[in-house]
Amino acid sequence: MMKKAFTLIEVNLAMLIMAGGILSIVGLYAFGFRENRHSREDVAATTLADSVISPLVMAISATNLKWSVFRQERFFPSERAWGDYVNSKGVVTQNPESRAEGVFSSTMSWISGAAKGPLNVKTAFPSAALNGTGMSCGLVVQHDEDSAVVRISFRATRLPGELLSMPLFYTEVRFQGLPDE
Repeated sequence: MMKKAFTLIEVNLAMLIMAGGILSIVGLYAFGFRENRHSREDVAATTLADSVISPLVMAISATNLKWSVFRQERFFPSERAWGDYVNSKGVVTQNPESRAEGVFSSTMSWISGAAKGPLNVKTAFPSAALNGTGMSCGLVVQHDEDSAVVRISFRATRLPGELLSMPLFYTEVRFQGLPDE
């Protein structure tokens, strides 16, 4: 009488199938960790964008600005906009967040000087939101002469060299102020 049992070939095939399944699961863990890191970076970039863009929107849409001052042409950092964040070789410049802080400060000082009365908004760059995150950021504020719209765009990343390949946070602010008398 012969006993029924698994042959060595059947056992090896079963082990091969199980090993393939286990390796697939291990690969999914790596994918999950990467997606989790990207998600944390996206949340940090969104929070940072909100802390930078919101005060600008509030200041630009202030109702105590005169049209004659507001309509003057302004580009921050310059007419090249995002091109100011790269050098002649097309590489993102060192420390782009200092340029973003300069753009923020220039815009706020322009608005503060143009407003009739105080602005009820913090005019200092929200560097506390940037500290401890390890994020680099870029900010562009554009306003064409005689236009009632100011365009604000912002990017943030953990790797400064990838700044221009990151998603763009963009908003437009329309003039809300006083007509000329």
